[in-house]
Amino acid sequence: MEIPKSHIAEFAERLAAEHGVTAEMDRIDRLASTLTRLSGDDVELDRVERLLVGLGRKGILDLDDIFQLMEQYLSHEKNKETPNE
Repeated sequence: MEIPKSHIAEFAERLAAEHGVTAEMDRIDRLASTLTRLSGDDVELDRVERLLVGLGRKGILDLDDIFQLMEQYLSHEKNKETPNE
């Protein structure tokens, strides 16, 4: 699968829709979130990040693809928040 260099959110949304993947949190996700919060960390995945994880769980994306997409997505999101840096 060819991984795009931009428009990661749109790519994730389209791929998820094609494969019936949703951003809904399941029991395991909620447990992991609770344990993370109770350990003093507060990490919450947004919709796109949850879609990428879901695509990995279904075997649509492999781990390398997920890491590459997450890196590009998070870099883009950071640049939106701090455009002058």
